[in-house]
Amino acid sequence: MTMARLPHRLARRFDSEDGFTLIEVLIAAVILALASLAVFGVLSAATRNAARAQATQVALDKAQEEMEKLHALSYSELALTTTPEHVADPMNPNYRVNGRKFAIKREPLGEESEMVVNLGPKYGSESQPIEGGVVVPGPISFSDGNVSGQIYRYIVWRNDPTCPESEVGTEDFCPGKQDYKQLIVAVKLNNAVSQSAQTNYVEVQSQVSNPNTQAQRSTQGDEPGPGGGGNTEQEREQREKEEREDGTAGQSTGKAVTAQQFFLSDTPCSATGTTTRQPITGDHNLHNTLGVCAGGLQTGSENPGAPDALLREAPPDPDPANELNPPLYDYSSDSYLDLPQSPETDKGVQILRDDTPGCNYEPTSQWHPEAKVHRWVTDPMPREFKINGTVTLEFYSRTLNEGSYPATVCVYLFDRHEEPGAEGGIRWTDTKMKDAVSGAYYWTYSEQGNNSWPRTEWTKLRVTMHIAEPKPILTGDRLGVALSVDSGTTPEVGIPIMYDHPNYPTRLEVDTTTPFEEGN
Repeated sequence: MTMARLPHRLARRFDSEDGFTLIEVLIAAVILALASLAVFGVLSAATRNAARAQATQVALDKAQEEMEKLHALSYSELALTTTPEHVADPMNPNYRVNGRKFAIKREPLGEESEMVVNLGPKYGSESQPIEGGVVVPGPISFSDGNVSGQIYRYIVWRNDPTCPESEVGTEDFCPGKQDYKQLIVAVKLNNAVSQSAQTNYVEVQSQVSNPNTQAQRSTQGDEPGPGGGGNTEQEREQREKEEREDGTAGQSTGKAVTAQQFFLSDTPCSATGTTTRQPITGDHNLHNTLGVCAGGLQTGSENPGAPDALLREAPPDPDPANELNPPLYDYSSDSYLDLPQSPETDKGVQILRDDTPGCNYEPTSQWHPEAKVHRWVTDPMPREFKINGTVTLEFYSRTLNEGSYPATVCVYLFDRHEEPGAEGGIRWTDTKMKDAVSGAYYWTYSEQGNNSWPRTEWTKLRVTMHIAEPKPILTGDRLGVALSVDSGTTPEVGIPIMYDHPNYPTRLEVDTTTPFEEGN
């Protein structure tokens, strides 16, 4: 049967099934719109959640950065310049302020401790007057990309329950309820325009023990409290015998291990006495640090000069609320170092790789050797300084021009002994310390293979060095650190290192049983 001979009604039914009716099209459009709204809602919520997570991570990074700045200060400087005021808003960190006390526990609110405030001797103990504090409590505003907020800083006294209260001058000296300090940094983000509810805040906490008093010893065993390690009676007698033999009896540092910090500066070391940090006022030529302190400031290749100084004080921050003050400067603006660089990476000192692969304490290059090794030394030790065995270098670096390439930085620790030489000069001997693991006279930090050296921002890197045996730096000697770049594993011309800046306090932390006392 052909189509032409179909009944008229059947042919008309086939014709009606050729498309959708207007009602069907409208229903489909409504369903599609509702589905799209649901999908867009999910995407919008996911975007907001991602933005909140990013903002929270920025806040945590900022809090940790502020905590690092506080740890760079001396113990006496860790005091608030003023008492923060209580705020009635539970979403504000100052809600935990109660007069001169601050609640350590956030939820539920509790464990109040007295804040360390720079209000003069009468507010501290007889042995620990609260003076010289430099910590601004805040709020201090900050901005990082599209994230902004306020930083709050608190310092409170804490009591070591393992150390009973005692009188000044006694062997186990615990100054009342002020055995050590607790640092708290809180960061509260500003509400974004799209956020209706008030945001909460993040915080980090840390403890700092007093390196200038004798480490406290528990009478209940050998477990150390926050102030130091415990000792049995036999160990205490042996320690006292050793102190009498080595001349440290009666000093307040004991035999417990604590940390002494030295900060890498851009100031040449003083030939005698104490080096005073010189403010950095602009870009300058590279310091030739391959000589002795008596040589003074020298630049260029011809005259080796004074190493830069390792200072006990952190670089000062003239304006904590302004991250751009002080600015970053180029410590090696010499013409031969003016490689094509972005302004952001042409800062600090650019340490060029040596001509010979490996770690070379003495540069093998005849072409600007002063740019291949950079050295820092302390002032002469006022008394014997014992390195317990572990030294940590924290430094800030990034690649040139934000390039992606591997690199290796070599780190050297040395003891410098100086004595009078011929014709009134100075003769010196550097004794390098040995790695307890590899036996080499250097340590390395390396990013190799697919791991690029930090690229997009100044990044804190950490090298932990275990020396082969405890090393005493004798009275009058200097502790030194030096850096070079291994050309065998660094394809580019060099690596920038940033230091002597409050945001980038590159430092050497030494485990020791003989930390320096205030003013010594």
